[in-house]
Amino acid sequence: MTSLQSYFFRNILRPMLITAMIMAALALLTQSLSSIDLIIENRASLIAFLKITSLALPQLFSIVLPFAVFVSVAFAIQRLHTDNEIMVLYAAGMTQWQVISPVLRVVSFAVLVNLILNLFVQPLAFRSMRETIYDVRSDLASSIIRPGEFVSPAVNLTIFARELSNGVMSDVLIYDGRDQEKPITFLAKSGVFADVSDRPSITLNNASRQSLSGDGVLEFLEFSSTSFEMTGVIDPQGDLLYKYSDRYISELFHPDQNDYWQLAHVDDLKAEGHYRLSSPLYNFALCLLALTALLAGDINKMGYGRRLISFGVIALLVRLTGFSLESAAADAPALNSLQYILPILVCGICGYLLFRAKQVPPPTELVQVS
Repeated sequence: MTSLQSYFFRNILRPMLITAMIMAALALLTQSLSSIDLIIENRASLIAFLKITSLALPQLFSIVLPFAVFVSVAFAIQRLHTDNEIMVLYAAGMTQWQVISPVLRVVSFAVLVNLILNLFVQPLAFRSMRETIYDVRSDLASSIIRPGEFVSPAVNLTIFARELSNGVMSDVLIYDGRDQEKPITFLAKSGVFADVSDRPSITLNNASRQSLSGDGVLEFLEFSSTSFEMTGVIDPQGDLLYKYSDRYISELFHPDQNDYWQLAHVDDLKAEGHYRLSSPLYNFALCLLALTALLAGDINKMGYGRRLISFGVIALLVRLTGFSLESAAADAPALNSLQYILPILVCGICGYLLFRAKQVPPPTELVQVS
């Protein structure tokens, strides 16, 4: 039994990891498209783009892992059928459970990894990603200023900075002609974007303000520091808010009683929490679907292609139904129990199909194999 388990471990683990990484990479490529829009709009660095994209990987890996389990188990069992090893195992007197249990032991590692990703790695990564996105969107200097160029973020408003380094602008010029009756020009040695009384502004240091009075006289004022408000030009960023996917399991089931947002979204938080706990069960469900496709019923010398395609479609529908249940449970908390019942029910049906009759090859086949 130990040698058989090691054999299954080698034949399932490698294709499972390869399949999961390929699927996650494809999903990551799709995810990166939205990050590209964010980076282009805010003119952030390549490092920020790579960080945001890579931090989405734990959740994507968690989503595709059950499908990778299905593919790897199907690949391993199909290979045993091709080499007639399944018939040899049954001919040696092994029961259905003795053949299946090593596969379930291997898949249990996938369940454990899935659970760790859901409970610890994903919220940690998503919090860091959310903070990075917030910093990118808050970096107004990078999103607006182009060193050495005149930019117009609004009509009749022009800003120039000779250099931009770490959010600090050098040799700043601001022309504000939005009030056409009295345009104003600011000159400053340096400037930084900041929130003044929760309003986006540019703090200018060693600055001067020039304008013309009603009778055409030049008015000139100097400041060691002054603020130029960008209200109406830039929307306030607001406070950093962690979404459902960014929160740890304790926060999902025990919301802060002093946090109005959490109290207003209790059902959504609990639906996310139940999804995190129930989704690893789909590794067992899809594993058993693959085993049912290849081990339930009679041995088929013509191959198992049609049966694998049929059960593959069923596996996809089961997983999509699980995602739908999570969304529906946010509006109807009573559906949270179905997030556990669905994968358990699939496991029960597959178990019944697998053990209702022992698969034994015909005597002629046993003679040929021996």
